[in-house]
Amino acid sequence: MHTIWEPKFLEPVGGFANSAGEWDQALAAMTAAGLGTLAVRGLHLAYYRRRGQPVRSDAGAPRWFTRHCRLVWVLTLVAVVAVNAANLKFAFYQIGVNAQSVLPLRLHVGLSWLVNIGFALWIAALLWWDYAGRPSSLGRNIGIAFAEAFASSVSAFSRILYLVHAAPYWLALWQERRRVRAPLVAVFVLLFVASVFAVFALRASYYPANADLGRNIKLEIPQLVVQRWVGLEGVLAVGSLPERNAALIVSAIAESPKAGADSLYQRTARSRYRVDDTGTFTFGSNAGPVAVLLFSGSLMIVAAGMALIVGVLLLTEAAAARWTGNPFLMAVAGAALANVVSQTTFFYLTAVFLLQLWVAIAFIAVLHRIRG
Repeated sequence: MHTIWEPKFLEPVGGFANSAGEWDQALAAMTAAGLGTLAVRGLHLAYYRRRGQPVRSDAGAPRWFTRHCRLVWVLTLVAVVAVNAANLKFAFYQIGVNAQSVLPLRLHVGLSWLVNIGFALWIAALLWWDYAGRPSSLGRNIGIAFAEAFASSVSAFSRILYLVHAAPYWLALWQERRRVRAPLVAVFVLLFVASVFAVFALRASYYPANADLGRNIKLEIPQLVVQRWVGLEGVLAVGSLPERNAALIVSAIAESPKAGADSLYQRTARSRYRVDDTGTFTFGSNAGPVAVLLFSGSLMIVAAGMALIVGVLLLTEAAAARWTGNPFLMAVAGAALANVVSQTTFFYLTAVFLLQLWVAIAFIAVLHRIRG
């Protein structure tokens, strides 16, 4: 598309001059990243082909959940509504908006996690436990998962969050697709469309630059379909640097997210987002892991870095399978982690998310094993 029709880039590309040589450099970097990814995935497939599928824990529901199923669901729904409503008011976790309320003991961090992915993981756990004892509950409970995805997406001002929370169920449901009915598909689609337009409306109210709702919808809807190639602009921007070396990649990996619009990548991309003097907003362009690794100037480091990243993702999925035996949890956790990794600009934030995800999976696994 870019070489034939030359549309505008969605994100800034720094000093990229659209030359054939620069496109070649970008293709080489992407190829190296792809080879590193494929190498680890190939080893992963070969390992399980010889060893067999990972051993899963007992898939049955814990007895405490079976006894108090209705109460647990009710409390969960109340918490989802209350926390997301509070997030709309106090902005614990909203895209582009700096946290407006700092709670004692840093409790706002926990609330942010619940909106981001915590509630989605918890509902995936409940859904699987309920399904183990009552297979007929599957359709209704997935509808609840879709409702949570809608609430989190709207309160977080995020158009992608609905798909991250809700879409993975279609992958996990493939073997049970005969149980899926048309109304459930309709609910999924309607809530997705409603979430996108609700986020547009909220952003028009909150973001100074997005005040023209009609114009934003007209411009951005097509971009959501064909221009959301996360990482492309990052590779082009970093590839256009006259010099890339070990010092740059060390700086990129170690850099604090507090640098915001003044960070190494934002300067490299020549981000068009201005620093907000009020301290209310922080906007920036996403680099993607390939672009960050490309600061090294070495295709070997790009390939090895992507191999390491994919290895960590696969190990996380294997741990979730072994500890919980829950395909819904694996699907939601995998989608969330893939979304975070693909948008990596600060490795620190990605590492924190990964640690939180491991803790959440371990917590659910412990609850699964409590039989009292």
